[in-house]
Amino acid sequence: MHDDAPEPAIRLGAEREADQAWIWHASIEAADGTTLHELRLSWADYNVFCPDGTRKPADVGRAVLRFFAQHREAFPLRERLDAAMARMRFPNADRAIIAMLT
Repeated sequence: MHDDAPEPAIRLGAEREADQAWIWHASIEAADGTTLHELRLSWADYNVFCPDGTRKPADVGRAVLRFFAQHREAFPLRERLDAAMARMRFPNADRAIIAMLT
């Protein structure tokens, strides 16, 4: 993402619980268009990004999507996204996502 580009709008639909995870249908609205996704946030990833448990899962989900949106030139956005993909692809992801939540 270019430094002069406005921050994308992150929207999460209704939250649903799955096997040890939360799932949302989501959109990322950026200057170059809107993309639609299904985001999965496992309980384990939630605990990494929010170890004190003070933020709603949706807050963490939005931060993860914002991270993906900011790095979409290096990591093309897929229809299905898992929060764990951030840490698998980017060594600084945990630290960056935690910073977005503080």
